[in-house]
Amino acid sequence: MAQDKIRKQIDRLHPDQHHGEIVRLIVCDGFLWDFNRALELALFRTFASPSISGLLARTGEFTRSGQKRYDDTSLLMLQLLRYGYDSPEGVAALQRINRTHGYFSIANEDYLFVLSTFMLDPIDWIQRFGWRRLRDNEQAALFIFWCNVGKRMGIRDIPASLAAMREFSERYVRDHFRFSDANGTVSGATLGVMESWLPKPLRRFVRPVSAVLLDETTRMAVQLDPPGSFYSAVVPAALKLRAKWLALFGSSGEPAWPDGYRTYPEGYAVERLAPEKLLELERQLVDRKTEQRREQVD
Repeated sequence: MAQDKIRKQIDRLHPDQHHGEIVRLIVCDGFLWDFNRALELALFRTFASPSISGLLARTGEFTRSGQKRYDDTSLLMLQLLRYGYDSPEGVAALQRINRTHGYFSIANEDYLFVLSTFMLDPIDWIQRFGWRRLRDNEQAALFIFWCNVGKRMGIRDIPASLAAMREFSERYVRDHFRFSDANGTVSGATLGVMESWLPKPLRRFVRPVSAVLLDETTRMAVQLDPPGSFYSAVVPAALKLRAKWLALFGSSGEPAWPDGYRTYPEGYAVERLAPEKLLELERQLVDRKTEQRREQVD
């Protein structure tokens, strides 16, 4: 089976030297959908921290251009997973991320928590709902991969192990997760984006399904209503049934990677994966430099 072939490839690689390739192979082993859902939840969990949601609310991007911000974030993260952080594509993605973040004052602790969600949430999702469990070498590869991404983003004091990162994440949640108006604004706008993907009769299911998949601390911090016993039973059962189906009939191989078609129906360029206000500012800076060069020539 193709699935066995991919796992044999992974077993021949060592996380220290080949973590990028291991991560890509994990995604190719029938886990792209799982990574997408886990990263969606990871993004949503960050909204439970008022310092993070406050910045996002002040920019207005999630309320004004929610689909674009969703697509931009997803495409940048998946480009790193697909090509690796040191590939030309990965370097371009990191340059875009760092250039965008450079316009804002962001605490290192907040950066570090967001990084922890990229490590931990896919692992936790797959261990719970994946068609197979991630093994120790695969979890180590994900940790090392995102550590290297974090270092290239200038994030300091990254914990030295996956267990230490989990301890940091749990401590951050205890210390920082609490309700604020900004939490509600940004999370509500994001749920609205997700609802827009579905036909109107199905949109009412987005919030209770999301409530099942989020932990109670996050739900309380964004004031998302508890899901109720029906959804709490049906949603996990449906996801586990999907996992059993994939274990029997699923196929592995290079997946159809998302292309951000909702925002970019004709394709995207990495340098455009940023808020429009910043892109306009960058255009103005380029125009000024061009004009200055012309004046020097004249």
